[in-house]
Amino acid sequence: MTRAGHLAAAAALLLVFPASAVLPTAPARAAATNAAPRAALTNAPVSWTEVKAEELDQRGLLPTGKRLLEEEGDKWKHAQTAHFAMHFAASEGTNFAWKVAVQSEFFYRYISQELGGAQDRYPYHSHIFTFRNETRWKKFLKTQPDVSKWSYSFAQGLCMFLQQAETTKKQSDVLAHEMTHLMVNHFIEGRPPLWLNEGVAEYYGEFGLSEFRGLKRHPGSVFKSGGLREAMTLERLFAIAKYPGDEKEVHKLYATSKYFVGFLMVKKPREKFPGFLADVAGGMAEVAALQKHYDFPDLATVQKEFTRFYR
Repeated sequence: MTRAGHLAAAAALLLVFPASAVLPTAPARAAATNAAPRAALTNAPVSWTEVKAEELDQRGLLPTGKRLLEEEGDKWKHAQTAHFAMHFAASEGTNFAWKVAVQSEFFYRYISQELGGAQDRYPYHSHIFTFRNETRWKKFLKTQPDVSKWSYSFAQGLCMFLQQAETTKKQSDVLAHEMTHLMVNHFIEGRPPLWLNEGVAEYYGEFGLSEFRGLKRHPGSVFKSGGLREAMTLERLFAIAKYPGDEKEVHKLYATSKYFVGFLMVKKPREKFPGFLADVAGGMAEVAALQKHYDFPDLATVQKEFTRFYR
């Protein structure tokens, strides 16, 4: 899901991992710019090669995407970049899909670097289907009963389905958030719990998008004292397994998750976070992972320090 400020309902955007989205672990592929300097992230060229459907790398394509190509094959055009297969309506041109591809390739490099030069677990392309026509998008959503009708985007495994938002800013925000989800799936084995999944997407989505735009944001400008007015307790946050039904609680979930990830990034050594993320995604309990990576003696101590951070 995208950031709380963009929620039109309790589940405006949905990150979906159905049983069919469980992908086999493949030989690791080194990320293209593991050791690249920060400037190289934004200056790296993006390849774009239009291909026929039969020429596509379809190894990462899940049933939802396959059905789209089978049922509407003549309506789609395709292009491949280094890490993404782009699908766009022939009648809508390449402009939007190209912009999505450029930002997506940036986030691939950015998230890999932020996660300590993480290696890609899948040696094949992610698939991104773009929709510029609202009628086509709504028709498609009717075939996805688990996705909210308010959604601008959702991801399944290594596939993303993206509608063009009303404004360029909102579009960039949505893509940054969802692309972080997609990249975590590429680089981290297992499945992060709900709070960590959204907290990571909120944090990296915001700071990654700023860097993509050539801006350098200091964490102090984002995580201000008193900036988190209503927070969940960490005990409750760690226990949440599904999105709350109340929109106010959804906002609280997103905000607390983002601030807690920010707390670990700002107040603790940043290099410890990738290991913490990997362990929790792999099934380790949060308290055990906090003890292992940050030397917290217990949850009460974590809560006390975190409360001091956001108040």
